[in-house]
Amino acid sequence: MVLAKSMEVRDRFRAWCIQAAEGEIIQIARPGKNHVYLIGQETYEKLTTEYRVAAYASYLYGKDKITNLKRLSDIEKLPSNWNNNGADKIPDAVIKNVRKLLMRLEFQPEIFPTACDAVQLEWDNNEEYLEMEILKNSINVFQIDAEGSEKQSTIAIDFEKVKHIVREFYDMAI
Repeated sequence: MVLAKSMEVRDRFRAWCIQAAEGEIIQIARPGKNHVYLIGQETYEKLTTEYRVAAYASYLYGKDKITNLKRLSDIEKLPSNWNNNGADKIPDAVIKNVRKLLMRLEFQPEIFPTACDAVQLEWDNNEEYLEMEILKNSINVFQIDAEGSEKQSTIAIDFEKVKHIVREFYDMAI
């Protein structure tokens, strides 16, 4: 990147245009951090393509789903002992299952890593609470209904079953 002062523009503009066409990014400093950038066509196309892809993904999947997928990516990068209490790195099989599940869910949960080699998903609709702990080969389900009754179960990794439980939680079961 070439940094320049705005008073140099008249004398150096042609040279900067050539540099920008060759892939260099030229930043012209302006008062109040309102900088001007000169970029070439290839850089422009790359930036606008990345923006369009991100905008399309947000439109297609929704903001909450994109946020959760980013959060899961952060969880995936956690090293061993991420909680300073000896927790293992979350297994790849768990991350893969959570990612598949997030892509299928209409109602996105809050997501958290656990020290039990799992990822916890939580839904709260102000009257009821639903929690799922996604493990390698099973899912622990915990639910509190509007009357305060608790229900626990363990189910196999079954994305359609989970989708049904979540829809039912939001009173939208088919």
